[in-house]
Amino acid sequence: MFLREYWYVACPSSQLGGAPRAVRVLDRDIVVFRGDGRRPRALADRCCHRGVRLSLGRVTRGELACGYHGWRYSGGGACVHIPSLAGGRRVPERCGVPAFPCAEQDGYVWVWLGGDGGAPPPVPGIEGFAAHRWDQGSVELGCASAKGLENNLDWCHPAFAHPWTHWQFYTALLRGLREELLEMRPTPDGMTLRGPIREDGGAAGRRSPETLLSFKLPDRVEVRSLGGPARRIVLHFVPTAADRCRLEWMIARALPFGARARFRPEEPAILRQDRLLLESAEAAAAAQGELREHHVEADAPALLLRRILDWAARGEWEQRRASLPERRVLRVMA
Repeated sequence: MFLREYWYVACPSSQLGGAPRAVRVLDRDIVVFRGDGRRPRALADRCCHRGVRLSLGRVTRGELACGYHGWRYSGGGACVHIPSLAGGRRVPERCGVPAFPCAEQDGYVWVWLGGDGGAPPPVPGIEGFAAHRWDQGSVELGCASAKGLENNLDWCHPAFAHPWTHWQFYTALLRGLREELLEMRPTPDGMTLRGPIREDGGAAGRRSPETLLSFKLPDRVEVRSLGGPARRIVLHFVPTAADRCRLEWMIARALPFGARARFRPEEPAILRQDRLLLESAEAAAAAQGELREHHVEADAPALLLRRILDWAARGEWEQRRASLPERRVLRVMA
């Protein structure tokens, strides 16, 4: 079940210029474009005339014209002009397409697909966005959004999945795997995983930089270094089908120069390593139906994430969260 009552990334701000852009969010094909005052707008990507994709058209005076017969739509979805009408005839009533709340903030164009008809809540901004310069990009993944989220809350996979691209690989290569303690907590909008820590909950020490992984509903994982060199990664796994998603990634640059958010079309090597593994897991699940998994203590973050997503889909997250322990300490080899 898709979580609809949330804001989702439609595209990076820098990738929405003067032409309309086709995007898929959840199970909807959407066209985003810049209307009056360059403000982003989002409509269903179909013309109400013959069903042609509006993303194949062009923006004219802040309105979106279909590329087939020129039917033109306002940012609110109403058809405001039909070129073939003669003799002062008016646009027929109820001609239009669905429109969706759309906003631009923190390097992204966001869209809301909630169905309650009321005003959506504020866009969930990226805390500290203005304090950094960012590289960002988009990658299509042949796996469910949940698999991407689980992967980035998986503390123990980098030593194996990311040869020559992740610091945990180098650490394991130099000293081998060691026992570490992690702290897992539910939060009002998701969960956090912090480590390595001491038995009393404090940081493990300078030789083991502390990292905070956080999940925020519906599709965001953030990675922050709490010790050692500064590190900040923001990942949105936007669902596009039951077994597909679009990863919108953003990594803080070391030097505070250049554009606030610089788009990179190439797929980073570390993300490619994850993608190949996740798509393999998705294909296995599809071929074998309900693939039975065997779990150990290190899988606790992924299992908690599944519960959170399931409860959120059922509208039960607020009341169910109170039943979770405030803190759980995990003992893993990493």
